[in-house]
Amino acid sequence: MLKKIAIVIGSMLLGVCCGGAVGWLVGRTIYFFVAEFPNRNLSPEQYSMATCGLNLSIGMLTFFVLIPAGVVFGSVLGWNVAATANSMNTPSKEFK
Repeated sequence: MLKKIAIVIGSMLLGVCCGGAVGWLVGRTIYFFVAEFPNRNLSPEQYSMATCGLNLSIGMLTFFVLIPAGVVFGSVLGWNVAATANSMNTPSKEFK
């Protein structure tokens, strides 16, 4: 029983970490294509002026929406994977 609990907790933690990483990666990709890529030829002063509002808005989107959504999705996915693995390992009653 303790082994099954450890498997569920471990897979949920792995899902949380991977989901958070995917959320951050999606936010960073959005920032790259919206702010960095179009303004790559500007001087540092012009770049900071051009991306002033984008830095904050995309950072808030990533921190408050994308990373938590990835954490929740990864946790649910990890729990489902662990539950499926545990149900496959327990023999059903009709074959006893």
